[in-house]
Amino acid sequence: MIKKIFLLALLISFTVQASAQFITEFLERVSAYNPEIAAYGKLLEAKKIEARTGNAPSDPFVSAGFMPGNTDEAGDKTTWSVSQSFDFPTKYLLQKKINKNTIILAEQEYSQARMLIMLEAEQLVFDLIYNTRALNTLLERKKGYEVLRSAWGKMLENGEATIMDYNNILLELSSISLEINRRESEIKMLKEKLGYMSGSDAGEIGYADYPVTEVPDFDLLITEKSEFHPAYLIPEIEYSISLQEVGLSRSRSLPELQFGYGSEIVAGTAYTGPVAGISIPLWANSNKVRSASASADYFDALREARLQKLKSEVRNDYSRLMALQESVSEIREIIESGGGTKYPDKALEAGEISVSTYFIYMKSLYESEDRLMELESEYYKTLASLLDYKLLK
Repeated sequence: MIKKIFLLALLISFTVQASAQFITEFLERVSAYNPEIAAYGKLLEAKKIEARTGNAPSDPFVSAGFMPGNTDEAGDKTTWSVSQSFDFPTKYLLQKKINKNTIILAEQEYSQARMLIMLEAEQLVFDLIYNTRALNTLLERKKGYEVLRSAWGKMLENGEATIMDYNNILLELSSISLEINRRESEIKMLKEKLGYMSGSDAGEIGYADYPVTEVPDFDLLITEKSEFHPAYLIPEIEYSISLQEVGLSRSRSLPELQFGYGSEIVAGTAYTGPVAGISIPLWANSNKVRSASASADYFDALREARLQKLKSEVRNDYSRLMALQESVSEIREIIESGGGTKYPDKALEAGEISVSTYFIYMKSLYESEDRLMELESEYYKTLASLLDYKLLK
């Protein structure tokens, strides 16, 4: 007996590990071959290139002129010059920091998009698990009803059963057959979706079981999400960029320097040498600092609002997860304590209960089993949503 229990535990452990490995490998394929993730990767590269622009001095300015004199004695005048403008160094340093944070922001936005696609794929896998379980359960139920139909058909011929009892069995068989067809169609559709998301053939998507995942402590969950989840990090980065934009606006109030080299040639006389200039900022930057400060205040308020909303959503999902966990345990305990179909089958066979009573009990049992499978699916999908940030590791 002990040996059997040990072998059963070993088999369950192997099945769970195999299922977890299948899901992990599948999600790796999604990350590598999903066409939408590939498109977001291209967008990330474009944003990185764009973020590296705008930190160079303005282009050199070259001018040349030819001005004929109004008399032969005056002669012609020729001019040319080359000049280059420079902002104060603080402007370039601040712009470089903004560019760096803009790239970080683009990377976090890409990570969030990739995470959402992988989460969708994971939850579709859980839908496949749920529908496959439901289909297998329905097929087992159909076998049992087929046996009953055959037995009660003979009893009907011998006058030992009524036509109403026999019709009950036929109706249940018809209902199960329709549900089986629906589940098979749902499984086919899910496999096609998963095939598209992973860039592989739908036929390669196999059946797995729910992975065993430990439910984290709520405070630890919030801490880890705050550190790793893109939705938590993006508002912080946007606020940092807005503060740096304020500093950049202030730096534009500093004078612009200009250096160059020029020449004037008049009637054989040439004047050539370096030139320098400085811009005096009076109104070009008017109200831009105030505008940038107002924008920073907005991003600060938006950051607080988003973070509070995200934490509230996590709190609600966590409470829902705990309620689902409790419901799953209660229904499973009730089903297991009832002994399944063992006792009603024996009672029906011994003539202790009628077919109508048998079906009333079986419907109640099957409804509980169906509800258990639904709640398990909801539980694992909710847990996956809470642990979505781990898909990025």
